[in-house]
This record gives sequence, structure tokens and C-alpha cells, in this order.
Amino acid sequence: MEFNPARLVSIALLLLAVFCAWIARRDLERGETNWFAWSRLARPASRRDAPFRYWLAMLLNILVVLIFAVAGAAAMRAGFVRFGR
Repeated sequence: MEFNPARLVSIALLLLAVFCAWIARRDLERGETNWFAWSRLARPASRRDAPFRYWLAMLLNILVVLIFAVAGAAAMRAGFVRFGR
């Protein structure tokens, strides 16, 4: 079996997309997300307290998942075309 770096990158990106999707699902279930609370001074966005900030953070989270999934699929396609397998 040949070593194909494009497949390795695509698998890593797809696994990262699955991990981010798992975090988004957990945050939706909990009703609170830490996506806008990178510093220790900021509080997590809560669906009850700050609904606009919460849904904006969840939209960002879902956008990140889609970007990783599309990048992984594109890398996999590039690997198949470039290496012919």
C-alpha cells in the first residue's frame, strides 16, 4: 500500500469535523456554549441569558464543522485525482 499524504490530511480533517459536531451537539443539548468565552473574564453564552450571542456562537460552530467537512472532502478528492487511486 502506498503512502498517500492527501488521504491522511483528509481523514484528519473529517475526524476534526466529527469532533466539532460532537461539541456542537453537546452545547445544543446543554443550552450553553463557550465559543465566545475564550478569555477567563467572559462568561459562556447561555440560551436563556443571551440568546443572540448563543445562536451566533452556535452558527459559528456549525460553520466551522462545515468548513472542516468540505476541506476534508476536497482533500480526499484531490488525493484520488492526483495519485490515481
